[in-house]
Amino acid sequence: MCVKDANPVEGRCNKDWGKTVRRESVLAIWGGGFVLAVSLYLIGPDRFFDVCFAVIDLIDAAFRNLVMALGAQTYGVIRAFAIAIYVVFAILAVLASQRGHRGVGALVVVTIVLLMLVWRPYAIYPAPISRWMAALALVVVGAVAMTQRLTREPNRGNGFPPPPYPPGGTR
Repeated sequence: MCVKDANPVEGRCNKDWGKTVRRESVLAIWGGGFVLAVSLYLIGPDRFFDVCFAVIDLIDAAFRNLVMALGAQTYGVIRAFAIAIYVVFAILAVLASQRGHRGVGALVVVTIVLLMLVWRPYAIYPAPISRWMAALALVVVGAVAMTQRLTREPNRGNGFPPPPYPPGGTR
């Protein structure tokens, strides 16, 4: 317990007490203060917050317009990526199972969940984009997991230590 370094308000110890601050941090603080001073001078201290909120509103409106313009195209892009990465996942799962890793079970589970998310054989409209986004996230996680499995040695054991060699021999 470090009583002399304890913060009386929070009651926690401060491990950085007495250490020096890096020069880059101090320079960034001074640079930020200089930029703030110049912007306050150019805009005026009385209108500074109004201009900041106007800039934030302008950025928000531009982003919303971009999303609205790309909205119709986004559906096709998400679907295409989900299908393409599912194919990548399936190939990686088969390759992992051939190399001695667990992959077939993941392939079956991901395929069933993917079909439950996006397959609508009797519906008039296709699956909504939120389901395709969930499917995309699912197959990306599966593909990353299979990639990690392929980059390490297979676990052929069942969690128990190997039997003594030769079997039944003495040490």
